Amino acid sequence: MTPPRARILAIDDTPENLMTLGLALQDEFDLQFATSGAAGIALALKTPPDLILLDVMMPEVDGFETYRRLAAEPGLRNIPVIFVTALHDVDSEVTGLSLGAADYIAKPINVTIARHRIRNLVEREQLRKEVGLQRDQLHELAFHDALTGLPNRLMLSDRMHQTMAASKRSGLFAALIYIDLDNFKPLNDMHGHEVGDLLLQDVAKRLTQCVRAVDTVARLGGDEFVVMLSELSANRQASAEQAAAVAEKIRSSLGQPYRLLAAPPAQAHSIVEHYCSASMGVVLFANPDTSQVDLLKHADAAMYQAKEAGRNTVRFYA
Repeated sequence: MTPPRARILAIDDTPENLMTLGLALQDEFDLQFATSGAAGIALALKTPPDLILLDVMMPEVDGFETYRRLAAEPGLRNIPVIFVTALHDVDSEVTGLSLGAADYIAKPINVTIARHRIRNLVEREQLRKEVGLQRDQLHELAFHDALTGLPNRLMLSDRMHQTMAASKRSGLFAALIYIDLDNFKPLNDMHGHEVGDLLLQDVAKRLTQCVRAVDTVARLGGDEFVVMLSELSANRQASAEQAAAVAEKIRSSLGQPYRLLAAPPAQAHSIVEHYCSASMGVVLFANPDTSQVDLLKHADAAMYQAKEAGRNTVRFYA
């Protein structure tokens, strides 16, 4: 698959200069043209380019001020800019480079040299974007569950650390809800892991819909999830009631039937309807001396009490 061509925006008030640039670059790049700084900024905001060629000597708003305005736009400030100008003095070049320009090309333009400079800068920018994308992907893999997109155990640990520190400062309680699905294995056994994965993804969505933005929903693995409720009440009983209300909301949501689109080999798509309740254990904490590991163990122990009580229920760790 051929990668898309880089887009270059040329801003110059002289049409002859734009034509010269266009003829030099049109075989390698997609080009946009603007004859004023304001028009160039508007065009860049509408369709952000990969590189901007900016004339310095323009009426009304010169290239230096245009650059400042480009840099003030969050969506444009990281686009590399090359100043193209007839100003040959050192002070002008220093001004342009000190503003943050990637390069400075003097007129009259040596087309061959300018093409190489532009090509090299575009390639460096594309490489920078690729490295940034790979870094983001690695971060996502390191801290999120690949199947559901939820925070994983590592991210949960970091969120717990932050919540415990905040709870210590504020005196507000927080809570961990340890969730284990009650009827998950039979689904995998009957319909395969692909359908089981669909259910886990649906569970993740339902859990997320049951909590606030300040709370955390994480998947520990298998059919085990943890919900951490932050910033509850300073009163233990009130916090317990808040946590119980959220746990009941989760229990009700997860207990609703699941309609899963299955596609067995060599067969048409079919809908698998499945019922899968959940057992939950809850532990409250505020200014805790207990470690993260022990808090999770306590919530897990309470979850097993819910299992022993007949499943599809909630138990608090005493």
